[in-house]
Amino acid sequence: MKKLPPVERFLWREKYFGVPRWIVGGLLVGVIACVALLRTQFATSEQARTIVEGFRHGSVYVEPGEPGIVNADRVRQVLGDRPIVVAILADRQLPPSGEELSSSLQKLCDDVADLVPTNLVVLYGNEPRDGYNPAFCVGPEFSNDEHPVSDADFDFVLIAKAESAWKYRVSPTDLTPQIEEYVLAFDAQAAKAYPDTVPRRGAVPDGLATGEIVLSLGGIVAACVALFFLLHLLALALGRRRPRVRRQLEMGARLSKIGEYVLSADPKGSNQAEVARKYVLALQGHESGANVANQVEELERLVR
Repeated sequence: MKKLPPVERFLWREKYFGVPRWIVGGLLVGVIACVALLRTQFATSEQARTIVEGFRHGSVYVEPGEPGIVNADRVRQVLGDRPIVVAILADRQLPPSGEELSSSLQKLCDDVADLVPTNLVVLYGNEPRDGYNPAFCVGPEFSNDEHPVSDADFDFVLIAKAESAWKYRVSPTDLTPQIEEYVLAFDAQAAKAYPDTVPRRGAVPDGLATGEIVLSLGGIVAACVALFFLLHLLALALGRRRPRVRRQLEMGARLSKIGEYVLSADPKGSNQAEVARKYVLALQGHESGANVANQVEELERLVR
């Protein structure tokens, strides 16, 4: 029979550390799945999650500390049930995005859009260079099988049309006209893009809560399997240790008998010097934990 290479022999072992292969495989799959889910969970910022949870109660999320230059009630009235959501954040600078080509506000807008994928997202926040202004983004599933459109028509084209109208209406103390003109531009574009039915605002998916539940359950399962694995290894270690301790005690008793002979024998007798030397070496090896079974057997033959 052809001998398998070392790597294949390792992979096809029936047990690893005494644990069946299928259990070890299941543990690895569970760990990989939990890590993948963790990466997905942490890739989305906590602020984005808070904003999206706010959208469960309506089309507008208002963060405590917002500067009061966007009229949230008017925005709700203007939006209606259109597939547009607006977040009005506090007047504080956002942390850097860590990306050269994307501002922190735009990055946060994209994170929110990923969580409400069938909507257009408008996010008001404070940028170091531009001050308190909006960021616009399109959800990754805004164009879908039910309502196929060109994303570009609802991205830069839409913003450009709205901006050309609102620039004559906004003021440093009132940015609400930006949303009013954005909605008017959306309606004009929607009339062209949707000949039959304009889509309504998509609900916040339960995937937010589901991800946390799955992560918690996955963590519990992984922890249980890991605990079982560790306990199994501990049991194996203890199981191996008991015979070893017993062997050490037996070997110690045999060396004690040999020691008694060495002490009571005539030092001038035949081979006594050699027996004493080998006894000292065996005793030192035994005390250091080494396996001295062969040395003890040889000594026992010599002293008979």
